[in-house]
Amino acid sequence: MQSETVEALSPESIENPYDLYRFLHEESPVHWDANIGAFLVSRYDDVIAILRDPQTFSSSVGAMTRPPAPEAIAIIAQGLPPANTLITADPPEHGKYRSLVSRAFTPRRVEKIRDHITELAHRLVDDFIDAGEVELVHEFAAPLPLTIIAEQLGVPHSQIGDFKRWSDAFLEFIGGLASDERSVECAREIIECQEYFTQRIEDYRTDPQDDMLGVLLRAKLADERPLNPAEMTSILQQFMLAGNETTTSSIAATQRYLIEQPDLLEEVRNDRNLIPEVIEEIIRLASPVQNQFRVTTRETEIAGVTIPPATKIGVMLGAANRDPNKFPEPDRIDPRRDNVREHLAFGHGNHYCIGAGLARLESTVALDVLLDRLENPRFAEGKNDFTHNPMFIARGLKKLYLEFDA
Repeated sequence: MQSETVEALSPESIENPYDLYRFLHEESPVHWDANIGAFLVSRYDDVIAILRDPQTFSSSVGAMTRPPAPEAIAIIAQGLPPANTLITADPPEHGKYRSLVSRAFTPRRVEKIRDHITELAHRLVDDFIDAGEVELVHEFAAPLPLTIIAEQLGVPHSQIGDFKRWSDAFLEFIGGLASDERSVECAREIIECQEYFTQRIEDYRTDPQDDMLGVLLRAKLADERPLNPAEMTSILQQFMLAGNETTTSSIAATQRYLIEQPDLLEEVRNDRNLIPEVIEEIIRLASPVQNQFRVTTRETEIAGVTIPPATKIGVMLGAANRDPNKFPEPDRIDPRRDNVREHLAFGHGNHYCIGAGLARLESTVALDVLLDRLENPRFAEGKNDFTHNPMFIARGLKKLYLEFDA
């Protein structure tokens, strides 16, 4: 195995991974990281080959960067038994679950809530427009997708705060960088979330609704049995996390990138037809999901490096999305790229993000509404440090303070 020359989990690399990406692309495209216990794979062609081969690269390893504290593991063990449903399932089991939940994310079903998303975005802006300033992450970018996915999962508005707290706990728990004390807190909140959804499932059995939770309750696997509580809760937890955190990150990143490039901001303001491609480019650059994990089922080779069986692989989506061999001038926003939709921010292959259509719609609506409502948006003087949440798996701004002409 290669000697460790860089630290992917160092605070410097977590906050600014782009120097790391360049090093990996140029010097060590298949790099052993002892702290993570995995080979990190960074080049686009290698990453996409891994994602296309679930027989060799299994998803059963899960999403955790490093094991949490033993006390946290013991708390989690008191909850529902683990169920490999979507993120941690391999074919053919993965396909069985995906075919069921895909009914909740059909293009028709997603498009049906476009007007509601737009209305919600305007209401959120109404709350801060007269002030001439906003902390965009917590006042707009987070509550927009959070409210939409919570509504679809039957969570009442009075518990949106709990929903956000549980979502944050899941992300920190699998992120592997939380302190032992915090990982124990996260574990308790995960159990609290499981108990909540278990009760909601029982409530829906007597009063079903036409939302995502209702779709899951009506769903049956190929053997004609319904989902059991562990399976259903596993899927709901994944919906909760993927349905808001990643879109929050992309909405905030879009505003930051466009304010940093005022010519492009003005071009998009005057030609809204550019919005879809601008969104694709910023999702590529921001890559809200930075890394995934796989485990080898047999001895294999990646870019000339022999990988033993049962070896953890860090699939670096964020690095692949900035591979200059795939995206020339990778750090530049170019909505007119020929391959603008070939990024891997939503994954690839059988694990391609099932909610990508909803995420794109929310990001598009958010940008369109903010272009309409915020005149001369700019960074608030002296308030932004542009730091990100300290995670290896995901990447998103902690806060983004803006000013605008009221």
